Amino acid sequence: MAWTLRLSEDEEAALSAQAVAEGRSKQEITRDAIRTYLTRQRTWDDYLSEGPVVFG
Repeated sequence: MAWTLRLSEDEEAALSAQAVAEGRSKQEITRDAIRTYLTRQRTWDDYLSEGPVVFG
C-alpha cells in the first residue's frame, strides 16, 4: 500500500527531533504510530464471512 502523509513545518520538525532522540527513522516512527492508531480504532461492522460463525 502506498500513501502520502503531509505534515506542517512544526509537525515535521517535531518528528525529526523525535527521530533523532529515539535513533529511529521518521518513516519507522510514523508507520508504528499509524499501525497503533488503526489497531485501536478497528471495528468490525460487517461479518467477515457470509456463513455462520462457529467457535470451538
